[in-house]
Order: sequence, then C-alpha cells, then structure tokens
Amino acid sequence: MNQNLQLEIVTPQRVLIEAEADYVTIPGELGELGILPGHIPLLTILQSGVLTYKSGSNEKKLAIHKGYAEICNDKITILAKTAELAEEIDLERAKSTKLKAEQDLEQAIKEIDQLELVSELQQKIRRSIVRQDAAQ
Repeated sequence: MNQNLQLEIVTPQRVLIEAEADYVTIPGELGELGILPGHIPLLTILQSGVLTYKSGSNEKKLAIHKGYAEICNDKITILAKTAELAEEIDLERAKSTKLKAEQDLEQAIKEIDQLELVSELQQKIRRSIVRQDAAQ
C-alpha cells in the first residue's frame, strides 16, 4: 500500500492541482468524505464545498463548486465545474456577493413568479459561503 495519495484537480480552464497528499477531504453530494491511502474505489458527485488536503504538516484548502470525484488505486481525480485555491479568493468580494445575493433572495421570495431566481440566488449564496470558508 502506498503511503501517499495522488491528487489531481481539473477544471474546464486548467489543471489546478497535481500533488501528493497524506489525506484528502472532499465535499460529496451526501456529505464530506475523508480519503486515506488504501481507500476502496469510489465515484461520487461533488457539491459546492471546501476540499482539504494535507501533505506532511502542510494543509491546503480549495473551494470546489460541483463536479465529480474518482478514487481508485490511491489516486483521486477531481473534475470540477469550478475550483479556486484559497489564496486566489478575494474574501471581501465573496462577502459582498453573499450579502447582495441574500438581499436579492429576500426580494425574490416575495414574488411568487421568481422561484427559478430563488434557486439561483441560493446557489450563489452557497458558493460565496464556500469561498469564504476556503479562504479563511
């Protein structure tokens, strides 16, 4: 059994991460998954959330927004719709985006014909929260 995991995170725009890790946590559709070397093969849908990986004493966080994860033979491949390294996130912008989306959501809820907008705004708020969590 390998002592490390191979982690690869890919978005439509770029290969974001190619790294070795001692463990990885991913935001699965049904909750957070912790992956250690020797994990059974798995394919899962990802929700918006924070992906964390640790290599030695170095821990890194990323904001992941939907996609898929495959775990097989100590390799984790993440195909994400979007993903951001914590250091790339503008925390103030994420906070202001969340505040604006919450205000828009309050208004949209008052108007029954805006139900599609309500769903979009809820997703926007979730993305902003994830970005803040990853950046802190």
